[in-house]
Amino acid sequence: MANIITRRSFLKSSTASAVALGLASITTLPLFLRRALAEGSIGINGKKLLFIFLRGGNDGVNNIIPVLDPSYYGNRATIGIAKHPDGDTLYQAAGGPGSCPGLDPLNPQSAIPLCNGFAGLHPAMSDMVPLYNAGDLAFIHRVAYRSQSRSHFDSEKYWEKATDGTSARRFVNDGLWYRTIVESGWNQNHPLSAVSIQSNMPQSLRGEQPMTNLSSINRYNLLGVYSPSGAVNSDRIKQLATMNTANGYPHPSKDNRELAYGLSSAFQETLDIFQDPSFQTNEFYDANGTTHLFPINAASDQRGLGSGAYSFIDKVKSCAQILANTDAIITGTEIGGFDTHTSQVTLGSTHLGGHANLLRRIGWAYYALWRYFTNPAYNTQGKNMWNDVVIVTMSEFGRTSAENASVGTDHAEASVMYVGGGGINGGVYGCDLNPNPRLGGLLNWDPGTGAKTGSLFGANASVGYLKRSIDYRSVVGEIIREHMGATQSQLNRIIPAYANESSEHLLNGGLVTNTPIIGELGLLG
Repeated sequence: MANIITRRSFLKSSTASAVALGLASITTLPLFLRRALAEGSIGINGKKLLFIFLRGGNDGVNNIIPVLDPSYYGNRATIGIAKHPDGDTLYQAAGGPGSCPGLDPLNPQSAIPLCNGFAGLHPAMSDMVPLYNAGDLAFIHRVAYRSQSRSHFDSEKYWEKATDGTSARRFVNDGLWYRTIVESGWNQNHPLSAVSIQSNMPQSLRGEQPMTNLSSINRYNLLGVYSPSGAVNSDRIKQLATMNTANGYPHPSKDNRELAYGLSSAFQETLDIFQDPSFQTNEFYDANGTTHLFPINAASDQRGLGSGAYSFIDKVKSCAQILANTDAIITGTEIGGFDTHTSQVTLGSTHLGGHANLLRRIGWAYYALWRYFTNPAYNTQGKNMWNDVVIVTMSEFGRTSAENASVGTDHAEASVMYVGGGGINGGVYGCDLNPNPRLGGLLNWDPGTGAKTGSLFGANASVGYLKRSIDYRSVVGEIIREHMGATQSQLNRIIPAYANESSEHLLNGGLVTNTPIIGELGLLG
């Protein structure tokens, strides 16, 4: 890839920024930064993370489908995803990752058997099957938090700040990924440490110290104005000259003044990174050499995802390129449209419709990222990066177990997460007959009486709120410690509930407000 920024040149510019920020001596750092730099291996171990927030509340029950639960079809007669015509035997099969047969082209409407004895995958997500069969993708069901809010605004805030709906924790000022970066100190000597590609800075990256948010790599220009760089009076040259002049003035010595004063220098160091031609290319292909991994326009859309997918896939591509070609260790984006109160499916073809289109984009994004990171030609290190990357989805809540009268579903409780990467212990978590002895037996119903006493109706006995058995913080916490390289002490600060294991049980599981939760799942290691 011609003209791509090299790791060596980027580190050189990073060092220059560090000097500009007054970081020549660790004794000049604030106490919390000195503590962070002395702990863990976040950043220095080469591990990276890409997050995707599914905004609107993803209907997890129609993502990972409890096919063998008789109450599923009884309560989703209109929108439920069909069983395969061959019957239950396909779904009763065991074997797990490596055994999934994938989408049946003769029955494209049928849930794909995940071979865990119970569950199926939405057929629109068939592109995920190769990752699952490789053992590199975890399907995690029944994920939520205690005192679940059914407000989009509140619940997004809790997920992105790694808290929950209890009154004692509602007011947290900074975000989950922000705290991860600051605990590492990575942002103090790397101009790019965490980058989101979306319209606004997500709450997960907000905090006192600046992180980077771009609506698009193509729009990363100084003040949105970018006259040709060779022009004698170009706007860019004028602005850079202004910053250089300001940096030449003496400034008073006060706590943290060096950090604030150096922001323009750090900004100047990163200003031209995304102008490199390598970030404008889309020459990334599947194994056949002709299918673009990232369909961002009609010419590259050999997968037929349609124009509605292009903006999201373009952002995913940008996140991947930043992780592969800079020293940023966290990137992420979002996709909206999951608030499916009405017309969730196409009547008569439940595997089609608005929700299916969204799931197809997520499925392809995971596949494309897998192929991208496993190709050494697509990164500056010239290596298979898949073992160094984790991809994780988040969504504020799930949806009702029973469909509504508008061919849709309403706000509820637990949903699903997808976690992919070369170091992930793939499989289905939380959607089988007995996911954990602590949960006491079958997942969703009482087989003797048929009563709605199980997890599908565990939090509401009428429309049904899928009851949580996994706290999302246990998922991201394990990733932050076991993959990113945080110490347990750092994780206790990044996610404060970890510091109170006797009542929160995020690590080892236990009873939380009368609800048994599993704790960490063993996703890594």
